[in-house]
Amino acid sequence: MNANIKLCGGIMSKYTFVVLALILLFSSGCGLKKQHEEVQPLVCVIAIDGTGSYKYLDNAKNIVIDVVNALPDKSKLYVRWITQDSNSDSASIVSAIIPVTKKKINPFDQKGKRLAEISKARKIKIMNQVTKVINGAKSPKAGRTDIYGTIYAASERFSSNSDMLPLLILLTDMDDNAGNKEKYTIDLGGADVKVLGYQVGPNADGYKKMWSDYLISVGAGEVDFQHIDEPLTIGGL
Repeated sequence: MNANIKLCGGIMSKYTFVVLALILLFSSGCGLKKQHEEVQPLVCVIAIDGTGSYKYLDNAKNIVIDVVNALPDKSKLYVRWITQDSNSDSASIVSAIIPVTKKKINPFDQKGKRLAEISKARKIKIMNQVTKVINGAKSPKAGRTDIYGTIYAASERFSSNSDMLPLLILLTDMDDNAGNKEKYTIDLGGADVKVLGYQVGPNADGYKKMWSDYLISVGAGEVDFQHIDEPLTIGGL
C-alpha cells in the first residue's frame, strides 16, 4: 500500500459533472486564484451514512468516488462512516493525499516527459487504490446515527489542516438519534457543507432548516442539499 494511503478504478455516474461543478463553485466562492492552472487544494471530509436507515449506500459510494476524482492535486481526503459513534477511529474508511500530476512544459524535454508519465501513473495507481477501498467498504449497519460526531471529526481535521480550504460532504438522511449534540465543541472554520444523495424522510424540510441553521452557527460557510435524483443544473450544465 502506498505511503499516501491509510487504512486499508474510478466509476462514472450522473454526479460526475455535478461534482466537478461543485468543486469549481466552491473554489470560486472562496475567492481562489488559479496558479499555473492548478486549483488550490482542499481538505475534504466525506461521510457516508452507515446506519440501517440509509438506503442509498451504493449510490453514495459512486458519488464519493466522483468527488474524490474531482479533487485538486495536493488535496487531503478523509472518507468516514456515519455510525453510532462517528468520531471514533473505527469510523475511518480511507485517507489519502491526492498526488500531484506533473505537467510537461517542453515537448522536446524527454526527462520532463518521463517525469510527467511517472507522476500520472503514480496518481492513477493511488486513485485506483482509494476507489477499491471505497467500493469494498462494508457498512457497519449501526443502529444509531451520530451526525454531530461526524461534524466534530470533520472540524478536528479542518483545524489540523488550517492552511487548506475545508469542504465537508455528507451522504445521509440527516436523522440524528444518537443524542451527542452537547458532547462536542465544534468549529467548522468556514467550511462549505454539501449534503449529497440526501434521503428524504417525513421531516425532510424541517431537517434542512434545522441543520442549515446549526451548521452555520458552528462555522459553516454555506450549506447545500442535493437530492438523490438531482438534475444536472449546477454551474450552467
